[in-house]
Amino acid sequence: MTTLVFGALGHVGSWVAHDLVARGDDVAIFDAGAGRFDSLGIDYLEPYRDRFALEEVDVLDTHTLFERMRAYDGRIDAVIFGVAVIAGPNFARRPFRHIEINTMGMLNVIEACRILGVPKFINLSSGAVYGNHPGGQTEETPYMATDLYCATKIANEVLALQYGATYGIDVRNARLFAVYGPGKLPSRMHVLYQALFGPLEGIDGVSTPAGGDQMMDWTHVRDTAAGIVRVLDTPGIAGQSFNISNGNAVTHRDIVAAVQDVVGRDTRVTMGPGKFLDRGAPLDISRARETLGFTPKFADIRDGVIDYKDWLDRAR
Repeated sequence: MTTLVFGALGHVGSWVAHDLVARGDDVAIFDAGAGRFDSLGIDYLEPYRDRFALEEVDVLDTHTLFERMRAYDGRIDAVIFGVAVIAGPNFARRPFRHIEINTMGMLNVIEACRILGVPKFINLSSGAVYGNHPGGQTEETPYMATDLYCATKIANEVLALQYGATYGIDVRNARLFAVYGPGKLPSRMHVLYQALFGPLEGIDGVSTPAGGDQMMDWTHVRDTAAGIVRVLDTPGIAGQSFNISNGNAVTHRDIVAAVQDVVGRDTRVTMGPGKFLDRGAPLDISRARETLGFTPKFADIRDGVIDYKDWLDRAR
């Protein structure tokens, strides 16, 4: 049986695919960038190149999407949906396009799952579904949309769960939070990410208009992927949602200080006051700990920063 991972050449999806193929699972990567795999520099997937299939599919191209999924008909054990335009200043600049990718893309995939009789669907959601509720949000905290990205993640959860209830699909939501770590070059990210982690790549002197007073639940990508695999594997949790994050909030200025300590220089980062994103943190990960046996390996941000620097040093 095969697991189809959508968005598997993105930051989180690539590590999910890595962890699945590394343990011997059959995996098919569905990603619009599949045709460019050899130029993407995903070094941790390259050793397993003969262990997974690559399918170049745009989730908004319903015809190609269905035809390529149908090629695996009768062999699909589960679908993991991780395609998303991430939260940040860019999202509101092209709202309809980004909402279409996030939500219509998910609907296209789960509709194909319905037609093909796929038994399990893992929706990679976000702690953004809690909006700016104060930190310590449990899975029972009510939805609150504070921006368009939040709205897409709330819509996806509700629609996916209703598909599950209506058509007998085992739907599970993994609510991720701010992710950092190997596989993502800070130079290709938004200004907050560059300010926090850019010096690990040699980018100093970044200035952000806001975010200096914010605490966020930054989660190492390897922990995020491990949690998603737990959501996939654990029996008897159909219809449930799980917070998959570090579970600890740390101030952005503390991250800047930790990065300075690791690189051994003044990185000349300056951050404006207030919040960069209107979010509360940390997420409460008690349910994931108790039900999934999920424990973040990089609970200390400094350990995660060191691991990230090691990867960036090798990638340059």
